[in-house]
Amino acid sequence: MTTIHLPPATYSNAESAAPEGFDAIFATPYPFSDHPSFPEGILKRALEDAGFSVGIIETPFWQRSDSFKILGKPRLFFAVISGPVDSVVLNYTSSRKRRMEDLYQLNGNAFFEGYPPSISYKIRPDRAVIVFSQRIRQAWGDIPVIIGGIESSLRLFAHYDFQQDAIRRSILLDSRADLLVTGPGEKQLVTAARLLKGGALIREITIPGTARICKETERPDDAAELPSYEEITTNPARLIEAHKTTLKAMGQGKALIQKYGNRIVASQPPERYSTGDLDHIYGLSYMRSNVMGGDMSPALRMNLFSVTSHRGCAGGCAFCSLNLQEGRRIISRSLDSVVSEVERLTHHKEWKGYISDIGGPSADMYGAECEGETCIRLSCLSPSRCPRFDLQRRYLGLLRECRSIKGVKKIFVGSGIRYDLLLYDPELLEEIMVHHCGSFLRIAPEHTEDHILRLMGKPPYKALEDFVRLFRSIRKAMKRKVELAPYLMVGHPGETERDVEEMKRKLFSLSLPTKDVQIFTPTPGTLSTAMYVAATDLTGRDIHVEKGLKALSIRRRMIASG
Repeated sequence: MTTIHLPPATYSNAESAAPEGFDAIFATPYPFSDHPSFPEGILKRALEDAGFSVGIIETPFWQRSDSFKILGKPRLFFAVISGPVDSVVLNYTSSRKRRMEDLYQLNGNAFFEGYPPSISYKIRPDRAVIVFSQRIRQAWGDIPVIIGGIESSLRLFAHYDFQQDAIRRSILLDSRADLLVTGPGEKQLVTAARLLKGGALIREITIPGTARICKETERPDDAAELPSYEEITTNPARLIEAHKTTLKAMGQGKALIQKYGNRIVASQPPERYSTGDLDHIYGLSYMRSNVMGGDMSPALRMNLFSVTSHRGCAGGCAFCSLNLQEGRRIISRSLDSVVSEVERLTHHKEWKGYISDIGGPSADMYGAECEGETCIRLSCLSPSRCPRFDLQRRYLGLLRECRSIKGVKKIFVGSGIRYDLLLYDPELLEEIMVHHCGSFLRIAPEHTEDHILRLMGKPPYKALEDFVRLFRSIRKAMKRKVELAPYLMVGHPGETERDVEEMKRKLFSLSLPTKDVQIFTPTPGTLSTAMYVAATDLTGRDIHVEKGLKALSIRRRMIASG
């Protein structure tokens, strides 16, 4: 008989729990990072700033519910935070093969130490939010459980799970959580904590930026209704309708509901954030380390000296999960706030003078504004730039101001940049090329065929041609060599093998490298995934969808071979 020794749960700051305990306890499937680029770091600091105590259970052995008892029972609630990436997307490649590493774990090790992958004791379980919430219920019974983060936002309503190849119902139902926080969530979590402390019942909390299960009589006023779970499972093509309705309702600031038999999943209108909100939360004190100390995860190491300048992305790319997490509206921090954070970085014990990034989902959108309060467009930039979308051109001044700070040797722009927007601002492009990139400037055209780019919500091929021409005209006057490094994608819904052949020809004609090629991954909650399931475009026209893994691998090799 083989004896299996179970690893213990790990935890942070447990000594401060005695004797009175914590107000809230976070459960995370990876080491807790006290850093403003990680959701758990921001949420913990926001609660503490509001006067609440927070305990951390990190990397618990999720096979056992008693791993979630190590800090005792919180006075107010448990919060499950699965991380900056959906756990299934993080655990599996686009070919549905299990990844052997996890960059958010110490040393990138995805499995509990001493457990070979054949036993499947992965530190981060598939659908981590559901697993952790269920274990908390087993350990503590009817205790308030709040879920949030990108995994929860993407799986709030009926969605497609590519690892199971099935339509799944709302994560609220499967997790048995009481409340789901949509979007970034600091304001919502603090408000919920205050209400609970004041005696409110968790199942009665209805505040902006949250969702819960309710009865027909409790549905929000003026809510947009999605096709029911039963309608989508019967006709998966209605997933497109559901996602279009979701994105439009978010733009209009409306509530959403979806029926599941005699129950309703109701999402309140999004919480509004302001420049002042971001200045405050990013101005709090962060250790920029793992709370337990010692080694850092590869993800934390890479982001140790990164700075978030804004939230939101106006691009509305169909395959991107940020539409449901941060929305299209750009909320930028003030110049003084970002400068103050950079100045604090120079006092960090590991500071060597280099900042890996100042940006957001698309760095050059810093300071951009929209003149409309509500909007039903799915993108500010596709199929053409909206006249109400004002670029402001504030990112150039931000980079120059931060570069002048004493102790700063170099600032890299590690975030994505919209090369189509840089066509409007050649001065910014030159600034980035001269001062803020290494040997390569990374861009994300993804494809070259216009009918695929339209489905993706990306700019047309001509924008790439014009950008390459502008880039090379600027490079002629530079003393050092900078090359373009494009991110590319094969297998997006609507693509055929002929399209891949044409993409290879066009990239060759532009003399662009083709090393960074990925296969489309159907991420829950995106329009591209809805098209993948329905095999139609947004108008209902039939499109080709290649699902054969062998054929997709051949397409990838076709491009990557150069």
